[in-house]
Amino acid sequence: MFYATTSLTRGGVEACVDLLEAVAPRLPHFWLPLPRELCRGEPVDLGPLEKYLEPLLALYHEVETNWRCYETTEDLKRRETAAVRLAALVIKARVYGKIDLKEWDALFQQPPQQPPAPALVFGTSPPHKDAVICGTYPPNPLETAADLWHKLPPAQKLELAKWVITYVADIVDSINLDEAYLKTTRKGWDAAYRRILTLT
Repeated sequence: MFYATTSLTRGGVEACVDLLEAVAPRLPHFWLPLPRELCRGEPVDLGPLEKYLEPLLALYHEVETNWRCYETTEDLKRRETAAVRLAALVIKARVYGKIDLKEWDALFQQPPQQPPAPALVFGTSPPHKDAVICGTYPPNPLETAADLWHKLPPAQKLELAKWVITYVADIVDSINLDEAYLKTTRKGWDAAYRRILTLT
């Protein structure tokens, strides 16, 4: 069993959909990062994520195989709440020029749950031996913080927080997540990610 992984960008999701279209029908089942309610045929509001998940929704409806969903609408709501709290921390850090790690620790205190396999996952860090990078890589700073924060020493948390601030600023100044991801990567995120990864 394996994990297919990408950072959450439209281009990354589309690339993974191409892979899953070929691979998933050969497997007994495949898990998607979509709400379980959707798999039960219930209406689901995906909010601002919908345009990034559209290729997955099309795959789910158009390719016949045993798709399963491992997220819930509650997960999406928790993410929206966390995004608001994170935005407040980013604004505070930019206004005061200081990062309070205790506040950031509270935001990223929960280590992520491992989804069932085989599955498509966003931002898993690092990809273990059974992971296939099918889209955008490395994970963006926010995905990296969600995955690795609880494992990092304070100095690396501080560096990662600075990259999260950079990425959020790039999101604000970009037309979509794809553009924001490219801007952050061009500023040296790849090398920073590798440095952070060696300390987990």
